[in-house]
Amino acid sequence: MGNDSERTAYGIACVVSASFFTSLAGPIVRAVESSDGWTLQFWRQAWFLAFILLFLTWRHGWRGLPKACRDIGRPGLIGAVAMAISFVAFVFAMMATTVAKVVFIGATSPFLAALFAWIALGERLKPVTWLAMGIALSGIALMAGDGLTSGQGAGVLLCVITVLGFGVTLVCLRSRADRDMLPTIALAGVLALIGSAIMAPSFAISGHDMLLAAIFGTVQLGFQYVLVAIGARHVPAGEVALLGRLQLVLGPLWVWITVDEAPSYLTLVGGAVVVSAIALQSSFALRRRSPITP
Repeated sequence: MGNDSERTAYGIACVVSASFFTSLAGPIVRAVESSDGWTLQFWRQAWFLAFILLFLTWRHGWRGLPKACRDIGRPGLIGAVAMAISFVAFVFAMMATTVAKVVFIGATSPFLAALFAWIALGERLKPVTWLAMGIALSGIALMAGDGLTSGQGAGVLLCVITVLGFGVTLVCLRSRADRDMLPTIALAGVLALIGSAIMAPSFAISGHDMLLAAIFGTVQLGFQYVLVAIGARHVPAGEVALLGRLQLVLGPLWVWITVDEAPSYLTLVGGAVVVSAIALQSSFALRRRSPITP
């Protein structure tokens, strides 16, 4: 590729595209006609595994793939279990509550990852991070209260489980930052597939829902991880996190346009609080990396 500006533009395009594909989860789940959660989850993971294994084979080759899988180590195994739980909880959260709640609560995963890194890796948290976490927690509390009063408490709980699983995975990936950890995500897909196979009442699925499952597994799930993995090589981590937050707008927007699913007032307020916490943390992170010129 060309100069640094071209590589940066390419990286930004990859991360923005990943955020777009991530935001498609809501419309996909809302468009499902008859499949139950476990059956949809099974086929989503099946398509995702086919996609990610092809990508890993292209990246490492058949001979290099076993070594890449071994290199994830114990942190990769722990992260895979946590991510598998997150995969499953995410789909059921989408079915049990509004897309806006899932997206806004899910956006707090970097804060949980920072907290877990402080506990497990001894990484020091700056005061602004603690402040941002407190602000984000108040936003989640607003949405949780709204979920309980509207009969969506189970959905909010599943959102929290999704975020916890993803936060643990982020810490595990960070502990092996010098290795390709995409095999961890692939292993998570295997575990989620096995769990779904055990729980699914049937593997039968309509052609319509199979098409949605294929898009769910490859485009929505597969593309996001591959594109972020590529984009992160050319864009600073802080900018990757900021660009990834585009789904905070796109996720609720798609279901509002397609199925007229509008978030409640408290969800919007809680979401705004979470977004402000993310903006606070991100602005300080970017400021620390920016050179000071006279």
